[in-house]
Amino acid sequence: MIMNNMKRIAVISAILICTGTAAQDFNRIEFSINAGGGVSGFQTRPTAGKEFWDRTGTAGWGFHFFFNPHWGIGTGANYTIYNGGMSFADTDQQQATINFYTGHPFDFFVSLSDFKELHRSEMVTIPLMFQYQGVGKKAFYAAFGGKAGIPVTTNGLSQGYYTTKGYFPNLNVTYEDLPEFGFVTLQPFPEKKKDIKVKTAFMASVEIGVKWRLGEKTSLYTGIYADYGLNDILNRDVANNVNAVVYQPATPGQFAYNPAVCASAGQMAPLAGGITLRLAFGFKKTVCPECPVCPECPPCPPNVRKKKTKKQENEQPDEEEIARRQARTDSIANVKRLFEEEEIRKQAEADDIIELTKPVINYSVSQTEATSLQIRQLDRNIALLEKYPHLKFFLCGHTCDLGSREINEKIGLGRAENAKKYLISNGIDRSRILGIITRRDAEPIVPNDSEENRKINRRVEFIIAQ
Repeated sequence: MIMNNMKRIAVISAILICTGTAAQDFNRIEFSINAGGGVSGFQTRPTAGKEFWDRTGTAGWGFHFFFNPHWGIGTGANYTIYNGGMSFADTDQQQATINFYTGHPFDFFVSLSDFKELHRSEMVTIPLMFQYQGVGKKAFYAAFGGKAGIPVTTNGLSQGYYTTKGYFPNLNVTYEDLPEFGFVTLQPFPEKKKDIKVKTAFMASVEIGVKWRLGEKTSLYTGIYADYGLNDILNRDVANNVNAVVYQPATPGQFAYNPAVCASAGQMAPLAGGITLRLAFGFKKTVCPECPVCPECPPCPPNVRKKKTKKQENEQPDEEEIARRQARTDSIANVKRLFEEEEIRKQAEADDIIELTKPVINYSVSQTEATSLQIRQLDRNIALLEKYPHLKFFLCGHTCDLGSREINEKIGLGRAENAKKYLISNGIDRSRILGIITRRDAEPIVPNDSEENRKINRRVEFIIAQ
């Protein structure tokens, strides 16, 4: 199947290159400058509300190489600005967090009203386009291919209002309108753009229009274009909590803000269309009407058309050509090696994070201080945390089902607190520890039906935040 597909591609390529065998004067190489504009969006497909389009603009330079008067291939670089956004009348978000003063867990609810978020992404786009063109002073042209969009900056501006409240399950009470504790009513979003972490965009692209030949070496292209994003560029691995308004236990009256696109968008992929102008400057080449092997030569006699001489057939590549071929081979091998090394690194980090989240177990019933059993496990995690200094985390203490709710609350927090002290005393920066919490006996790993199982449930867990 693969071989058949490769044969088809080779045949199609040969047809494209050989199209238009009639003798013509044409600019084999073109350098150009271009500009364009229209409308754009991000195909966000929000879980609530709707998306909307905005303006787009692009400018840059290009390079085209033509195989014959009709067919060529082009590339270049453009600076492109995509704008779009999404809006919804009302939506709710929830965050599980803890009360800084009491250490009790509670649910933090956020209600968004008359909400709109404007998105803007500035990218360097690099196209690779095949182009077909007609002949004459005024001719149809069409280009198709793809573009890679390397992000320069991407941000979102939230507009509207939010209301927050907290539900405390231990008291079965909901608190509202207490600003000093982080519960506010119809608070406007700050007029500040928030960065959105994105990845390289890959787009299918098409362009059609008219080519006006202004002179022997100058042409003006006027046309319309469309770019369609093929991949989700939103980096969803940046943060554990992506809600638009985030409660901060240490400063409950001061919120952190995230772009709503991180939580409410199904994807983020550039989409644009508009008009384009391209001014091209060419270098003239004349191709022999009968013998494309020898450019700029008089018509070849019939007996030598499209044939190589015996001397040409016996010629061996010189040392410079051999070196160029070897350099190409080495370059391809190096790129492949770099990709393989990056995949290995990513897999190793994922494996280490799984290891880091394994619980520190084997506490006795009322034990909060780490003994040698737990220290060995904590030392393992310290080594991993030193290896990945960007990781931040919560420490969560758990208990078995023995003891009252109040006692287990105290023991769970004590285990997390002592683990925190041990980590800090062994060189882990305290700013990486986002807080300590406890789930008491509410989240057992295994049933509490034996002492061996209870030892497993009496534990401290590392909850990775970012």
